[in-house]
Amino acid sequence: MVENNCSECNACVQICKHQAIELKVNEEGFSYPCINIEKCIHCNLCIEVCPMQNGDKVKLSNLKVLAVQIKNNKTLQKSSSGGVFSLIANYVIKNNGIIYGAAWNAEMQLCHIGVETEKELERLRGSKYVHSYIGNVFQDIKVHLKNNRLVYFTGTPCQVAGLKLFLRKSYDNLITSDLICHGTPSQKIFDVFRHNMEIELNEKTVDYKFRDKSIAGWSCSSSSLTIRKNGKKHFHIYNRNMRAYYLAFIKGDITREDCYSCPFTTVERVGDITLADFWGIDKFHHFFPNQNNGVSLVLINSQQGINIWENIKNDAISENSSIDIALQTCNKNLYEPTIRPCARNDSYKKAFNNFISFRDSYLLQENPSKIYISYYKRKIKQIKCIEYLWKLINK
Repeated sequence: MVENNCSECNACVQICKHQAIELKVNEEGFSYPCINIEKCIHCNLCIEVCPMQNGDKVKLSNLKVLAVQIKNNKTLQKSSSGGVFSLIANYVIKNNGIIYGAAWNAEMQLCHIGVETEKELERLRGSKYVHSYIGNVFQDIKVHLKNNRLVYFTGTPCQVAGLKLFLRKSYDNLITSDLICHGTPSQKIFDVFRHNMEIELNEKTVDYKFRDKSIAGWSCSSSSLTIRKNGKKHFHIYNRNMRAYYLAFIKGDITREDCYSCPFTTVERVGDITLADFWGIDKFHHFFPNQNNGVSLVLINSQQGINIWENIKNDAISENSSIDIALQTCNKNLYEPTIRPCARNDSYKKAFNNFISFRDSYLLQENPSKIYISYYKRKIKQIKCIEYLWKLINK
């Protein structure tokens, strides 16, 4: 499999009944399928379920565009944007369903899991800018669907397309949400940043939020982490490793190769409902008095999506929008893939061979005069003195 034509959705591995396909990890930490010729019977099922080759078969035309914010403020604060995922997920739980999404495991590895309670749902909330390992989730979902259980699957467009192609038929009891996706770095490079962070803090990370609205609101894109030290949990708002990782991700310097030619960066979506941040909403809609708490851009792409929206809309503030407006937001991956920067040529080698230099090259590119820092408590303090701040950051 050519590396720029595989999204690691794992559909081919799960569809092969002869176990002729296994994933091989390259030096950057990304996995790609490798076929065992002796076991392969040339049924071509692996090709038929590949979203990179057959994604157009499961694409949907948009039916409705909305700006949405959940009414429950507690849930809203825990969500990356407007809380629509939680609305759908709670509806599924109330109907004895199961939700699949990306979550950290005990080793801080990102993988897709299934949850069935509101308490477990907490693990699935929030943006996670790392490739999520699918494992055998598609097989598990198929069993639930055949047993007539309601299933809600969320993931990147390639993962949603991989699931639909793997199932090879539509199910009325399946709900899917895809994301307007910027691309995914490998778990391996995230671990490099995390391990260096743990060395500096002298303890293990137990939670990591790429976007934490509790710091300075929705639009600031501030990260936070929790460590366990001396038996107690400590909350950190700023860490230089954390900030550098986010900047490298946003610039596209650590993205998986196939993401630069992603076939799903179009208005034709694969999920019943597409979820994203409604960036720049103040230019188009003035119906949301609490915009800094987050508003979701929602694209409804199927009758199943319409049906779900009708069941949850009373728990949200919403306003009709349009594709034309959606295309004017800062969600560029709605109409084009992330551009491959020149820095991508050797970004992983630099990160693995000289991490400190690689990390600091990103920190030096931005003005640190308005960075929020917290020491073990949720007391936020804005430090405007650059010289003093830089000493704190580089301790």
